[in-house]
Amino acid sequence: MLATQLIKVLGDYQLFGQPLDELANIDTLINDSRQAQTNSCFIAIKGENFDGHQAIEAVVAQGTQLLIVEKWEDAWLKLEASFILVPSTYRAQAILANQFYGEPTTKMNVVAVTGTNGKTTTSSIISDLLNVLGHKTGLIGTIHYKVDQTYYPAVNTTPNALRLQELFSEMVEVGVKDAIIEASSHALALGRLWYTDVDCAIFTNITREHLDFHKTMEAYTYAKSLLFAQLGQKFNDGKPRLAILNADDDHSPIMAQATGANIVTYSLSDSKATAYMTEFHSGVGTIDFKFVYHQTEYAVQLPMLGEYNISNYLAAFLCLVTFYQFEPEAVVNATTSFKGVSGRMQAINRGQNFTAIVDFAHTPDAIEHVLKELTRKKKQRLIVLFGHSGGNRDSQARPEIGDILFEYADYIVFTADNPRFEPVAKICRELIQNHTEKPYTIIEDRKEAIQHAVQEAKVDDIILFAGKGGESYQVIGNENVPYNEAETVTATIDDLLNKD
Repeated sequence: MLATQLIKVLGDYQLFGQPLDELANIDTLINDSRQAQTNSCFIAIKGENFDGHQAIEAVVAQGTQLLIVEKWEDAWLKLEASFILVPSTYRAQAILANQFYGEPTTKMNVVAVTGTNGKTTTSSIISDLLNVLGHKTGLIGTIHYKVDQTYYPAVNTTPNALRLQELFSEMVEVGVKDAIIEASSHALALGRLWYTDVDCAIFTNITREHLDFHKTMEAYTYAKSLLFAQLGQKFNDGKPRLAILNADDDHSPIMAQATGANIVTYSLSDSKATAYMTEFHSGVGTIDFKFVYHQTEYAVQLPMLGEYNISNYLAAFLCLVTFYQFEPEAVVNATTSFKGVSGRMQAINRGQNFTAIVDFAHTPDAIEHVLKELTRKKKQRLIVLFGHSGGNRDSQARPEIGDILFEYADYIVFTADNPRFEPVAKICRELIQNHTEKPYTIIEDRKEAIQHAVQEAKVDDIILFAGKGGESYQVIGNENVPYNEAETVTATIDDLLNKD
């Protein structure tokens, strides 16, 4: 793409250095100085740990001739390059990425799911059922990034605008017509979804999380509402934009107020909702329930645990019947092929005489919901393995989480989650506080902690391995160490059974 064609979409900018028409075609758009090369355009982003403006001279030395900056130094004039000075490189990045990749989301259906809990499960159900119903899908979220049958590791729940538009472009190239994404509060607050043309937005719930970043629940809620404010007003293929809201959450009116889109709702009890549950039974590793949509009752079984997963299913169901306009019977029939979501109330059964569950629950609300569910099902003890992310995360949530753990668990194994540079022992102390009413131990190495929990289990106990879910790494120091909770638990149980 010509530099002049790329830059023309920017409104407020100043040009320094070489004229744009003297530059060669721009072949790559980058924000990582380590990827600098000839014919690339470098966008200098100020991140948490590094400011791209510090790498300007190094980037030019690698052959880059077009640079987007939000601060200026006269010394750069000696460099043989063109500089575009803008008020915000974050905003420019979103605009330029959309331009460079040919506005990819205008060529697909885009469904975005936001909320504290349930994003991964809801988006996975939509993607999986669309696959069963004959659609190629792209999926962007916590577990991985999927482009049809190609998978990439997830760095963030929602990647930066440059990577996001690149993924959308790749989806278009391979014939994907439907992209389902998790929209995190960080992504919404930082503008990572700017110029992503969302057609259907889903709200699951809001409970305390990420206050290290947002500072207040009001700011956190506002960030979530941005997804609905950005839905827009225009029809797409004769259909209005759609907002799907959880009628059981007190924050849904804020999302409704933020958008001019068409609204449908779901509930576990409210018969005024568009779809609502009427009956619920929990089996061994399954939930059976009935719900009503348009005065007709449907029966569904999911290979998951937790009443809250019925909420996630109802949100996905409404997306498929209201936005995609599938017949309800077709969606319910497709559900019989659904295998569950990795790391979301995932049962690990290797023939052991106790129950092992891997789940991502890491917020106070999510932990309490999971522990309440498992308490109802337990025959003997409920053993919980838990850690908490360290390093500039919401440490003020730890006392509340600890209170919940000591209320419901019979034995607790405290360990590492993503400690970063924070001492694991400190994190555990802040979870434990002054509690002494239940037995517990601290084992900092997570794999060793899992071994201990498995060895500790007796007949008919339940072990909940909480916090990691389907994440593919542990953050230790500044390194993402490859890690898979389900595989680790499976191997540990196999070792125990082989010894017996």
